[in-house]
Amino acid sequence: MHKIRCAEIWGGNRPVDTSVCTSALSAAIHSKVCDGEAGGDIYYFSVCSYDQLTRIAIADLRGHGDEASQLSRWLYQALEERMNTLDGAGVLTELNKLVHAQGFQAITTAAIISYYMGDSKLYYSYAGHPPIVVRRQGESWRSLPIENAAPGLANLPLGVMANVRYDQCEIPLQPMDRLFLYTDGLSERANAAGDLYGDERLNGVLERTGGQDLDQVKSAILSDLTIHAGGQEADDDCTLLVVEVGASEVFRSFPE
Repeated sequence: MHKIRCAEIWGGNRPVDTSVCTSALSAAIHSKVCDGEAGGDIYYFSVCSYDQLTRIAIADLRGHGDEASQLSRWLYQALEERMNTLDGAGVLTELNKLVHAQGFQAITTAAIISYYMGDSKLYYSYAGHPPIVVRRQGESWRSLPIENAAPGLANLPLGVMANVRYDQCEIPLQPMDRLFLYTDGLSERANAAGDLYGDERLNGVLERTGGQDLDQVKSAILSDLTIHAGGQEADDDCTLLVVEVGASEVFRSFPE
């Protein structure tokens, strides 16, 4: 398990299948590239200098290769500059201006979430990305849309327009509550008949694996995705993260 410490940023746009944790969150992450070694899906974890704020960023770039590497660097820099703030919408605003300057081919979706131990709240912002899914203790899984957004152009994919407002919402979470983040390479994976995997089937797996550990949930989703695809090759990168509030025992026992 990769243990992320104060003032550290971990991630990128390379294939990975591992577990990570901070003082606040544990996660099982899988990211697979459909072609080559550097994909268009980008993921990052960062922890503030005071070890109180964990931020997770996930982005799905239209392109691959050099474009993805450039956006990965921009995202890293934006997270580094805002490591000690809750301003996830500010990260997206900055990225939008950079991506827009690159032209139409750079259009990207992204989601930024931040969990702050000081108030036990999750803060989240989207740029045209599939909403994260949450399961609080005693409840079913449900998506977290941006609610009560002010009128006007808001929360669009990065690069569509130069000036877009990005909203940030919040929700209280407690230890053992879970989150699920993914790119559309998961939900839009097609089988030979052209049927997409879809959110309904995904939610069914999440509900059935509610009592299992994070790695088991991740494995169950990937196995079900393979069954659905029936040997059909993926035509898009696929990234998913199963996250739980509360650091793992492995992390808590790690020597200072």
